[in-house]
Amino acid sequence: KLVVGDADGTLYIFNENQYGYHSDKYAGHPDAINSMIAVTDNVLITACEDGILRAVHLFPHRFVGQVGHHEGNMPIEKLDVNADGDIIASSGHDNKVKFWNISYLENMDYTKKRKPVLQAPGQKRKKMSEAMDKEKEFQLPSSGRVNRKEFFQGFES
Repeated sequence: KLVVGDADGTLYIFNENQYGYHSDKYAGHPDAINSMIAVTDNVLITACEDGILRAVHLFPHRFVGQVGHHEGNMPIEKLDVNADGDIIASSGHDNKVKFWNISYLENMDYTKKRKPVLQAPGQKRKKMSEAMDKEKEFQLPSSGRVNRKEFFQGFES
């Protein structure tokens, strides 16, 4: 398979030796896809105009989560992977090169389909709590983004 990203945030998938018309497409990125790199047979990392690196599972089509981000939502221009395949480097318009450990992507269970929040029947949750749980669901270990309340955890008062 050959995967191509375009300026409107769509991934186009082509079959080998059949490059006339795409065999499948996968929309969902909010902006242009500037670069991408395959990390397994079914998972690739995309680098976008919004400064976010996303892990995408191709079959079935779905976003695995955010691998990381560049400051100030500056566009990411280039991705590369080391020889072992466990660290990627990204360079962006924020004039930084960042390194991301993605070794966990090899061992993830991609067949798991859990809801972001499991709650008991009849239990009510606040909208903000649901939103925070949903956001946490899609933050992969390398993203560095955590719940704001955890920022000062571990500091003595």
